[in-house]
Amino acid sequence: MDRKDRSVHYHIRWAQIPLLDYESFNTRVEAEAAAQVLERQGEKHTIEEQGDGCQRCRDVAKLKFTPLRT
Repeated sequence: MDRKDRSVHYHIRWAQIPLLDYESFNTRVEAEAAAQVLERQGEKHTIEEQGDGCQRCRDVAKLKFTPLRT
């Protein structure tokens, strides 16, 4: 998802993983629907609203543009 034109977006935070999920969603409803599909038995999650300063999106963007070392 391109963040250049929008600032508010949502990420899933899984209780068992300290980082926000890399995928972002346009709405809280979309994020919750995806979490319901992905959730394994016993897993817990929260949906977190993020804005322009979203560190997770910046980290993912850096990875997209970092060349692989061979």
